[in-house]
Amino acid sequence: MINEARNKKIINTLKKRVSYLRFAVYVFVAISFLLTALIAYWVSSPTDEAFETFFSEATRPPQALLYLSPIEGNYSAEEEFSIDVLINTAGSYVNVAAAYLSYDKNKIKAISIDVSNSLFNMLAEQVINEKEGKIKITLGIPTPGIKIHNGKVATIRFKALDKTRPLIENIYFDFTKGSDLYSGVYLNDKKGTNILNATRGAKIFIN
Repeated sequence: MINEARNKKIINTLKKRVSYLRFAVYVFVAISFLLTALIAYWVSSPTDEAFETFFSEATRPPQALLYLSPIEGNYSAEEEFSIDVLINTAGSYVNVAAAYLSYDKNKIKAISIDVSNSLFNMLAEQVINEKEGKIKITLGIPTPGIKIHNGKVATIRFKALDKTRPLIENIYFDFTKGSDLYSGVYLNDKKGTNILNATRGAKIFIN
């Protein structure tokens, strides 16, 4: 009887420890999930918000942002729609903006580029390459350049062709940070320093 009671006590103790351990594991998993979600939000949110954020003074190092608006659109096949190419110079004066874009040519057709309401008044490049699904727009403005937190570079007119439900941007900037071969924003510093730091494209849904 003594041994049986002792065994039951040991078993009960082990059960309690297992319960505590299981509870601890659940808590650990829940905290890990929460932290992961918070980190993901912290990493992604500031980038999106930065595109339209006002900078009264130039950032250090200088940076600029190019982005499309609206960020998402929902259209029917054969419907036409417009997307603005916008710029944020983050407090710096710039005098050249180059927006090189790619789009899904099987789902979307680029029709025209309108720079009549652009902040930049010198046109250097305005190309639609339907075969490759590419758009090239390069504009300039004389010294001292412009400083703007949410200004228009150009407006592009598109036509929806075929159904698509994209998981990622299907109109996006060709961009490699620091490279002059792709999209760029150039500082008015007599050196033509490319300060484009980030881009944001658009997701177009077609029904």
